Amino acid sequence: MVKLICRRLLALPLVLLAIYTIAFMVVAAVPGDAAIGERKFSESALAAEKARLGLDLHPAHRYFWYLGKILRGDLGESSKHPDYTVGEIIAGSLPVSCALGSFSLAIAVVVGVGFGVIAAVRRNRPTDYVLTGFASLGISIPGFVLALLLLIIFVYQLKWFPSVGWGRPEHIILPSIALAAPYIAYLTRLTRASLLDILGRDFIRTARAKGVKPATVILEHALRNAFPPVLSFLGPAAAGILTGSIVVEKVFNIPGVGRHFVNGALNRDWMLVMGLAMTYSTMLVVFNLLVDLGQSALDPKLRAHAV
Repeated sequence: MVKLICRRLLALPLVLLAIYTIAFMVVAAVPGDAAIGERKFSESALAAEKARLGLDLHPAHRYFWYLGKILRGDLGESSKHPDYTVGEIIAGSLPVSCALGSFSLAIAVVVGVGFGVIAAVRRNRPTDYVLTGFASLGISIPGFVLALLLLIIFVYQLKWFPSVGWGRPEHIILPSIALAAPYIAYLTRLTRASLLDILGRDFIRTARAKGVKPATVILEHALRNAFPPVLSFLGPAAAGILTGSIVVEKVFNIPGVGRHFVNGALNRDWMLVMGLAMTYSTMLVVFNLLVDLGQSALDPKLRAHAV
């Protein structure tokens, strides 16, 4: 396990450097002058603003200039919010996005795995058909469409929840459902397929023949061996929930990093966009590392192959 961790940590800087390079190339290719925006500057003020934002540098020089700032822990300054650094903007909004993403991921895992277990146990029965049909529907509906449907039904028609805002428990329910629904569907189908494969193994039949309780067979013997494929899906699921939260936060007017990402792209606020991209990327790479370690802990074969 120690060798596996060391190998992943050694690869981490290379992965982040590749992401930084791609993100910088995309941001640098955006047309327009990020220093001006909608503001009016004198020639001297414009030159000072470009110097502050590093826009007076050649793109190749700016690439290494900003890379050096990141390595020093400085994500730069925002052109749209000159009174705040990028780090301060992210520090103020990232906890909101992390809370929303974590709650959504927890809902997806608990409900998706639960539905998958029920569908596998009730195979080819009405319950199985209903849950697999729900899974197909959840995969088919985009997250932003579901978010709007939830707003129309539960906010404007039934008036059960507030439409926008943040700070009370009821504010997180609808956004979390909108984010989690597609991943509940994927996890339901994945858990069902994996569990059905395990339930057909010899050791499960042996456990049943010995008189082990059905619940113990399912939860302690079958589900533990069926869980590694589900765990491997959590890396892409976390990435999808974090990136999908950008749209959902915009729909529900949640003060997370999503609105800063969208506004930064629209305003050509290049250091804000780069800072958010690198923050997202670092979080996802670390989360994928944790998923790999969890898989290796559950499956010794994977650990032996990895090292």
